[in-house]
Amino acid sequence: MNWGLKIVIGLGAFMIFIVAAGVYMVSHDSDSLVDNDYYEKSLTYDEVYVSKENLEKDGAKPTIKVRNDTLYIHFVHADNQGELQFKRPSDGKLDVTLPFATKTNDFQLPVSTFTKGSWDLDVNWKSNSKTYLSSHPLFL
Repeated sequence: MNWGLKIVIGLGAFMIFIVAAGVYMVSHDSDSLVDNDYYEKSLTYDEVYVSKENLEKDGAKPTIKVRNDTLYIHFVHADNQGELQFKRPSDGKLDVTLPFATKTNDFQLPVSTFTKGSWDLDVNWKSNSKTYLSSHPLFL
């Protein structure tokens, strides 16, 4: 076998590798950073904007801490009702939305069943007839 045949075999193997990698990437398309319902969310973005403005204007950003597999949220105002959206950046299938209601300023949630790692937490709640939205990075 001479060196010309080895070059042709090497180029052929490289081309097969590139084609196989392309087929794999197309068949396993799991882009979790893109929402499936992005159009519907864009129609209601005005509500999201108002909620974020209320958060800044009223200084109502909650304090979030994780200790001993428990999530602690301290709100500025009492009597809150809303939902917690846990988003996993690495795997959108693990995203969880949980409703909550408090009569006091504090809320506790056990998070021992959550997969360990990085999460994004969106707290969307209503208090004193105003809506608020706060986003926080978490590491559980």
